[in-house]
Amino acid sequence: MQMTIKLHKNLTWKELKGLNDLYTKGRTQSRIQTFDYIKYLIDDKGLIERKLGNSKVLIASDSFEDFYLTYLKDNFEHYKAFFQSTELSTAAYKNYGEYDIRTLMFIKENKEDILNNLMNIRLFSSRFFEGKTSKYLENKPGLVKDVCQILGITAFPDDGKQENQWRFVVDCINPKAIILCENLSFLKSPWQAKKNNLKLWYVGGNNIKIIDDIDDEELKRPLYYSGDWDLAGLQIYSRVSRKFISKNKTISLLYPNLPHNYLPVDLPEHNSEWDFQLPLSGLNPDDFSKNEIALIQSLINSNQWLEEESNDLVEMMKTQSKL
Repeated sequence: MQMTIKLHKNLTWKELKGLNDLYTKGRTQSRIQTFDYIKYLIDDKGLIERKLGNSKVLIASDSFEDFYLTYLKDNFEHYKAFFQSTELSTAAYKNYGEYDIRTLMFIKENKEDILNNLMNIRLFSSRFFEGKTSKYLENKPGLVKDVCQILGITAFPDDGKQENQWRFVVDCINPKAIILCENLSFLKSPWQAKKNNLKLWYVGGNNIKIIDDIDDEELKRPLYYSGDWDLAGLQIYSRVSRKFISKNKTISLLYPNLPHNYLPVDLPEHNSEWDFQLPLSGLNPDDFSKNEIALIQSLINSNQWLEEESNDLVEMMKTQSKL
């Protein structure tokens, strides 16, 4: 498509079903016109039209099919298959956003490993629903019920270990590269990595100990790191980089794709602040390229950061490795 489309990464299931109706039937009576993103597609981009004489009915424009196939169909099919494979109530998940859906999918896919290290509900919430508060699940009883149903438990334990060491991996046949991810976000959409022959490892926080278990065969492949561009995320990258140097192997930091989605450091749910008393906030400049240092310094100067999830993993790889 020639036009530039603003994408929404957390559409509700109701919106997704309505948009799928537009693709499959050319029209929908689903009440989705009040959603901001649907208004954007109607009023700003003309991809959806209101039926003359009955504004409650939406009609797909001639350009809608290309838009849907490019940006939405793949995700919708995976979400639909997931719901069909579970016994979750449609009444419960109809208002879920993509973030919650992908997280439920991830929990189901990694059920055995999660159960082996099960923690209390607040630790679980902060670990698997990243970017939310530790009380996120407590405030969503329906979501808690679905998580428990997927895990086959009646309730979370009252306490749990602080430092659970999971090995979460997205495998694929003959991977072109291995990407170590600080957060779980990209692992929650595994089909995108698999389609592009990318293998993903989760190495969030103290979980980088799993690097010690990577065998020599894995190390023959190109290695990349994806994470938040804040002080904590870049410190983790430095630690990861030094681990690989000790193995006589290098790893490259994935550079955020344009346009950058800058966020203020003082967001309530963000817990990493720059240290203005130290050059480059105390980071070792030897761990970064000139372009990376320039971006880091710009983020420090403006007291901003870049969230890993706001980037496009495949686009970053295409830019950096000519995937």
